[in-house]
Amino acid sequence: MTFAIGAGVVSQLAVFAADSFNRGDAGRGIMLGLRGLGSALGPLLAARFVKNDLSKVILVCGIAGLGFAGGYLAAAASPFFIVACVCIGFAHLGGGAQWTLSTYGLQVRCPDEMRGRVLAGDFALITLSLGLSSLLAGVVSEIIGARGTIAVFALLAVCASLIYLFATRPVRKNLSEELRRRQ
Repeated sequence: MTFAIGAGVVSQLAVFAADSFNRGDAGRGIMLGLRGLGSALGPLLAARFVKNDLSKVILVCGIAGLGFAGGYLAAAASPFFIVACVCIGFAHLGGGAQWTLSTYGLQVRCPDEMRGRVLAGDFALITLSLGLSSLLAGVVSEIIGARGTIAVFALLAVCASLIYLFATRPVRKNLSEELRRRQ
């Protein structure tokens, strides 16, 4: 759910391509396509770092959130369309990694008899956060434009990721100790 706080920026991509870079449908398609490519590759790359260690799953989720935010901050600052597109693709390496790893972590840690309810609750909270973030991003965009909105929501994502990393330190430590005892 932490990731979804800044994810309202996605609702601004079509506006960003059109208003900031004067691109039409092809430009919007390129921007969204690189977002999709990043979302597809991010989980594959991140899985190589976690190797069934839940403490690493939690750590990589936080770092991936920072990657998402950093990519969008760079995109908002970019004067060139293709650079902004690459930054958005990079951002979604983190976004895709965070989303899939957090779901994986819940599946691994949750008891079998509770898994469906926990995942349904997780998806409900994510959907609520995404909806609210997108709604708020639309309102903010009417006031300051898509580029500024992307920067603001990327900064919110930085804050959310840092809070997440700080708040999960004890959990990561306990999971690491638990893994060492089992080995």
